[in-house]
Amino acid sequence: MNLDRAYVLLLASIGAVAGFTPAIVSQPTRVAFVSNVRVASASALFSEVEASAEAAVEEATETAVEASTEAPAEDASSAEPATVAFDKTIYVGNISFDTVESDLRAAFALHGTVKKVQMPLDRNTGRSRGFGFIQMSSADEHAAAIEAVNESDISGRTVYVSESLPKDKVADNKRKYQKRKQEDDGTKIYVGNLNFDTTMEDLKATFAEYGEVKDCFMPSDYDGNPRGFAFIQMEEENALKAIEELHGTQLDGRTLNVNKSLPKGTKASPTQIKLYVGNLSWGTEEAALRELFEEYGKVIDCYIPTDRETGQHRGFAFVTMDPDEALRAADETDGYELDGRILRVNEAQPKGSGRSYNNNSYDGGDAYDEAQDESWGNDSY
Repeated sequence: MNLDRAYVLLLASIGAVAGFTPAIVSQPTRVAFVSNVRVASASALFSEVEASAEAAVEEATETAVEASTEAPAEDASSAEPATVAFDKTIYVGNISFDTVESDLRAAFALHGTVKKVQMPLDRNTGRSRGFGFIQMSSADEHAAAIEAVNESDISGRTVYVSESLPKDKVADNKRKYQKRKQEDDGTKIYVGNLNFDTTMEDLKATFAEYGEVKDCFMPSDYDGNPRGFAFIQMEEENALKAIEELHGTQLDGRTLNVNKSLPKGTKASPTQIKLYVGNLSWGTEEAALRELFEEYGKVIDCYIPTDRETGQHRGFAFVTMDPDEALRAADETDGYELDGRILRVNEAQPKGSGRSYNNNSYDGGDAYDEAQDESWGNDSY
């Protein structure tokens, strides 16, 4: 009995491992017993297998997590810092108009690798506008190129080289420069309605009574003839005093308009209006014309241009009055008959404004707009 029991137990164990039930069964009780033993043995066996499998999975998972956690740390520690690209530029000024980009590149290539050359061109001529920009490949080459090329000769011109500044910094420096220049140079004064025969020496002597005249500039036309106005430069205090004392006074038979020179492109509200009087009779005298316009208010100035060679007046005149009185006079006298001629009276237009009457426009007014004179603003007069 014990031997049979041992045998059945051996078969049950083998069957559980192989996955099948033993076919040798002698008694029902033994089958039931064997079945119970087999199932129990199989359950125990598979429980152990599952337990070991789960343990292996857990171990593999922990290993993978640890590996993934440690990998970025190792990569981060081993990664090299990214290199920042050098992007500063060099400004090159006073370039010859005949210079081409290859000339600039060749001059700077002697001091390192030139990454970029930019030289703006004039739209009309296609030639250089006189400046350019260079970008080198490193800070050392950048500094070396500036030191070496500055004040050197390129295409027959001495170029000036410096580090290019941001636009806002350039604008700020320009404002500071202009302010400092104005403080150093003083105040510019516009002098209008000058007699064409007035010389620079006469004008300087007139203003010198109120302080040192730092500069005097009298624009001329293409033939070299004076244009009837000038600019004086004096210290601020002296300039204000000269303006107050000389505005409306006479110089060489003309009533001067003396004001602070306006910045380029700005216009002042007129304190006086200059009227153009056309179709004058050759025999009309200034006294008769002045008398006519004085019926409408104070005549600040009356001027009849004359021919330089013959001395004969040119058939038109200019009359300056206060705004309200000038407009009323223009309305009343336009079409008026004087000395057998029908007058044409309008507000005079500055030269170059596009409105003129038989080219009888004038240069000047109470305040001169510098934009009309290409020579103004050029310190080298």
